[in-house]
Amino acid sequence: MPSPTTLFVPFCFSSPRHVGQEPKSVSDTPTGAGTGVPTGTAQTPGVAGQPQGPAGPAPGVFDNPLFLMLMVFVAVMLFTSMRRDGKAKKAQAAMLASIKQGDRIITTSGMHGIVHKLDEKTVTLRVDSVVVTFERAAIARVERDVVASLEARKA
Repeated sequence: MPSPTTLFVPFCFSSPRHVGQEPKSVSDTPTGAGTGVPTGTAQTPGVAGQPQGPAGPAPGVFDNPLFLMLMVFVAVMLFTSMRRDGKAKKAQAAMLASIKQGDRIITTSGMHGIVHKLDEKTVTLRVDSVVVTFERAAIARVERDVVASLEARKA
């Protein structure tokens, strides 16, 4: 029986910034005989033993390192996918430009045929004894190895 796999996912946890801060208004100050603070007066900032809070504004979403790592990851994935698509389009355009009469091709619909005639935008295929016209964009791939092996068999 295979052992269970443990997955470790690192997270950046930070403590809340409001913990340990001084009260801001008179209504937030504790009252009573045991606190040592008279009722109705605010505590002075900088009391020994209690840390002061941050002086600037609260941190935003962009200060979180996990968010920044996520944004970098998304940017890298978009770049690689666009690059891969660009390479595929260039390869398809090169393949369509290299088609010549007599090549055996397969269309995107799965029809196999031999190139009978070429135009700028269309290709006429001979399928058995039938001649069919297709757009050049409908060509999925060219099988030149089959043509070379058929010529080798005839010779």
